[in-house]
Amino acid sequence: MNRIPTTFVLLLFFSNLWAQSSLNKSNKYGIAFLYHNDSIKRLDFQTGTIACLDESRWVDYGSLPRLPEIFRQHAHPQPSIIQTRDTTIIAFSGSGVVYFMRKNGVVERHDRTYFSGYNFGALKYFDGNRLWSLGGYGLWRVTDLAVYYDTELREWERQQMSPHIVEGYGDGFYTVLDSGLIRAVVSSRTEFNGAEVTNAVYDIDLVNQTYTHLGTPTVELNIFNNQDHLGYASWNGKWTLVFEGSSVLLANLQENELYTTRILNTQARPYDGMGGILAYPDGLLIIETASTATNDHVKIIRTSIDELLARQDTQLAGPLFEPNWVSILRDNYRLIGIFSLSAVGLTVIIIRYRKRRPQAERAFAEALTPSQKILFKHLMLLAPNHSISTLELNQLLDIDDKAWDNQRKIRSTVLQELEEKGMEFLGVPSFIERISNEDDRRIRRYRIKAELRDDLTSVLKYV
Repeated sequence: MNRIPTTFVLLLFFSNLWAQSSLNKSNKYGIAFLYHNDSIKRLDFQTGTIACLDESRWVDYGSLPRLPEIFRQHAHPQPSIIQTRDTTIIAFSGSGVVYFMRKNGVVERHDRTYFSGYNFGALKYFDGNRLWSLGGYGLWRVTDLAVYYDTELREWERQQMSPHIVEGYGDGFYTVLDSGLIRAVVSSRTEFNGAEVTNAVYDIDLVNQTYTHLGTPTVELNIFNNQDHLGYASWNGKWTLVFEGSSVLLANLQENELYTTRILNTQARPYDGMGGILAYPDGLLIIETASTATNDHVKIIRTSIDELLARQDTQLAGPLFEPNWVSILRDNYRLIGIFSLSAVGLTVIIIRYRKRRPQAERAFAEALTPSQKILFKHLMLLAPNHSISTLELNQLLDIDDKAWDNQRKIRSTVLQELEEKGMEFLGVPSFIERISNEDDRRIRRYRIKAELRDDLTSVLKYV
């Protein structure tokens, strides 16, 4: 019987994986813990051994693929263990090696990579078809790389994303919104060796190849340190158990919820071989070892996220992050307050002005003589850029039969008083423009100044 080529078997294996169900990021260097075939297993990539927890002790029962000694130390930093009901994938921060564990417990190395050091703190995510390594730091910089594991080439390939996140990101956790779409809480440093850390929430869309900045976390978490010390567990892609100091937080970025729990201090950590919490596709294990010298019994509690949420000592702490516009309001509240007060003051002034304006316009109209009313109304009703001659003005004032000197004196008096009343009642300065006739520069023409027409239009209803 012909043997099927190994590459074909591995491709077939990866193409039929279920989507991610649980993820454990260990805080132990080179050691992965997982729940497999109804037992807790320890995979020690430094010694190359597989052990099973038998009541209170570890029993070696198998071996791991051995890498050359010089490479072994650099290829197995903090492991991320991704489990589905079909298989288990093991990848490492700061390394490109990829292992998987079959249902029968056999562990095989799948990749052909020999690089390390550039993706410490990267988020590991499996979308059902591809294993992703997102962000991370190394080689003296923080990156925004999105690389995926190519099962045919057995190498990591880069996918272009936009827009470019200049400061890069890493050291965080995420919630799966949809296949190829996650929402992540991440951290970064503008300067690689700088002390100032910035925290942010992004939607990482691997289908449309985009990054979207959503906001900032509402709480200060010590996971944001770019030291790759973060250990956490996630279940069903939706809930993440964040180990913060001596407490366990439940985070859901899709619903923007953060819960506090009362899990014991001795259990409030990723499982490290002695105690802690271990996630697997069907639930959670809370593990504790007796602390007495004569009793090394291991206590294992099987539970689930739903049971933790239903406990009376689990409390909703509030939103996990705040949108950008809330951050902008909070960070600029003084400036916004000044603008708000200015806007309120301006509104009050406008309202008062509008209330006083009709009274002033009515008083202005009442103060005009009959001749001034006729002249004002006639000038206002002229078409823009039109004017009247001295002769027309004399006719409006009914003085065309008087002597020339009297006409000039009456015209001057009427015009002067009309403008003085405009200034007194309306606050409008000299609004009648005197222009020279184009044919005879000695002849004057009269019109309302164009820039003041709008200010005087509303007076017409009182004249």
